[in-house]
Amino acid sequence: MGRHGVDSNAEGEFGFSGHRDGDRGHGTAWMLGALVLVALLVAGVILWRTIGTASGADCDSREAVSVIAAPTMAATIKPLAATASGDSCYDFNVTAVTGANVAGQLTKGENAPDLWIADSTTRARTVTDQTRVGNDVVAPSVAVSPVVVAGKDVPPLENWVDVMKLPGLRLGNPIDSSTGDAPIVGALAAQQAGAIDQKSFTDAMTLLALQQGNARMPQDSDNHRLGLAATSDSATVVSEQNFIDYQRGNPNSGLSASVPSDGTVVLDFPMLNTASAARKEIVDEAGKELLDVVASSTGAEALTAAGFRTSMDAAAPPGGVGDVTVLTLSDPDREAKALRQWAVLGVPIRTLVVEDVSGSMSSAAGASTRADMLVDASMNGLKLFPNSTALGAWLFSIDLGGKGQDWMPLAQIEPLDAEGADGETHREYLESQILTLPDRVGGATGLYDTTLAAFKEVQNSYDPNYSNSVIILTDGQNEDPNSIGLDELLAELKRLEDPARPVLVLTIGITEDADAVSLKKIADATGGTSYIAETPADISSVFVDAVAARIEAAGR
Repeated sequence: MGRHGVDSNAEGEFGFSGHRDGDRGHGTAWMLGALVLVALLVAGVILWRTIGTASGADCDSREAVSVIAAPTMAATIKPLAATASGDSCYDFNVTAVTGANVAGQLTKGENAPDLWIADSTTRARTVTDQTRVGNDVVAPSVAVSPVVVAGKDVPPLENWVDVMKLPGLRLGNPIDSSTGDAPIVGALAAQQAGAIDQKSFTDAMTLLALQQGNARMPQDSDNHRLGLAATSDSATVVSEQNFIDYQRGNPNSGLSASVPSDGTVVLDFPMLNTASAARKEIVDEAGKELLDVVASSTGAEALTAAGFRTSMDAAAPPGGVGDVTVLTLSDPDREAKALRQWAVLGVPIRTLVVEDVSGSMSSAAGASTRADMLVDASMNGLKLFPNSTALGAWLFSIDLGGKGQDWMPLAQIEPLDAEGADGETHREYLESQILTLPDRVGGATGLYDTTLAAFKEVQNSYDPNYSNSVIILTDGQNEDPNSIGLDELLAELKRLEDPARPVLVLTIGITEDADAVSLKKIADATGGTSYIAETPADISSVFVDAVAARIEAAGR
């Protein structure tokens, strides 16, 4: 038997005293096994952490974050958002949403997008005010792009009033793109600098609106307008980034880009937290994670490669307009007022005209009848609307559309220059139908049910690219004993109000027999206006007055 001194010491050191001599080999084996297991566990933890760090954050759970962005920005943000997802505990999902459709997205309550990258601070402020969504800014700007004038042989431009006077100029719808507002802001800066007076500014804005009303095409987009500019003498207004992107795909377009010598306005692409109240804090943190990637060197490279500038102090991207002077306005309230007025002038009208053909419309009105008066006024009024107007028509009395339906659709809402299968334009079709009104007169007045149905029709078919409204023309008061009452109608109009789908009701009373009080209450309930017309000329002028009143109201 050998000595056991070493073994005894080992047992005492590791605490195994009390084991029988025969079990000491097993104790040593157990100890070594435990050490190996610990070593493997430690190595496994190190390996797991190494792999985990390389593939993403250490997360107990992951949070889905929805992001909407202006289409010009969305394609660039998507891969950056994928990188941010890999480096964080958030899964970012980016969707391109046009400006006209943002309001509908923001009013979805719990399903509203978490983050919105707008194309400009002005648009962000306007839409959040409209939808009553908090203007919670995560970043005042993720990139910038100056607004440019693109065309063939564009003459030297001193200021944006010169731009507004360019023959055939095409602008984007100001509801859909902030580039559509740029000439107004630029011209306002010229007025601020004393280069033009107030009347010159207003006249230029009005003429520009009329021109755009007849020139703007359906499915308008920056690329479409750049394509038109490349095949015509008409210039267009786009962002520098839009121009660079188009030129890369069309290097032989013959287009060039420039800005007025006094300067230009800039799209600044702010990021906003538009999440529901319960998610605000989480989305704030998510927004910072996404912003970190966008602001990184990788983000800067991606933005520059797409034609954006990371800031106006950064180097201009190749193919752009180089260094520019940035126009700033000293009076933000004046800017907001001008843009509200431009929105009224520059946004095409979409309206349903609802005309009374009850028996009282055969009553004498001067040398003719009220129905004849309505025909003359409708024909003259139709001439006032530009081709971009989308117009529909209903007639109403009582049970005109069948038992229990006081209204009868005459023409669906379509652009006036839309052509039917026979080549007849929608404007021409409406003119032919207007002439038949005197032959349709009869019955009593079903005003309230018709008004509610017309409001629902326009709201349910709402087009965010237009200013949506209903125009009611009547010579009487509600005479349908089976209809809703006035108070019920007003309450229902208020209940149906949707800030993402605003519909105004304009009421026109024909002669003093019209129920002026009720008509005004109906108009007021939707933010519309009400008029009393006693002659055909009065009705025709009402359309002009209505636009003027909208402009005045917008400027407040």
